[in-house]
Amino acid sequence: MTTAKRGSYAVSMYDGQDANGVASILGMLLGQNLEKYPSRMKVARKISRPVTIYSTDTESACTIVFGSEEAIVYNDIVGRPSVTVIATVDQILDVSQLPMKAGGLIPVGFFTKRGMSVVGAILKRKLVVKGLLTHTVTVLRTIALVSVVES
Repeated sequence: MTTAKRGSYAVSMYDGQDANGVASILGMLLGQNLEKYPSRMKVARKISRPVTIYSTDTESACTIVFGSEEAIVYNDIVGRPSVTVIATVDQILDVSQLPMKAGGLIPVGFFTKRGMSVVGAILKRKLVVKGLLTHTVTVLRTIALVSVVES
């Protein structure tokens, strides 16, 4: 079941699954952003590593696998993701408010008040990003894709 099809890049739930809360939020953010900002399709195609988002509030997760033609959102943790974000729903929504430039490679959003609070949460380990140092570009590109702010 396709949750969103935007131009030549789709965002789908794996095998027609009913989306859990986190998968639903991330699928919606990705689908809406790819529709509103079609230039982000190139960014999505460049992400070659799976990304997992785990919500500590709801104790649910989703894994996003980006391909050349579509992103597939899986319920739960699937396979061995290169990046795992462990955060509250509010923290996930804060990250989606960060502006990013150059497809995420220039993280201007981290120099805003909201961005500084996100960085503070990472430093205090209240928001955990496993793979941040080893797969930094994947992390930044993922933020750019879920950001609702025009870049």
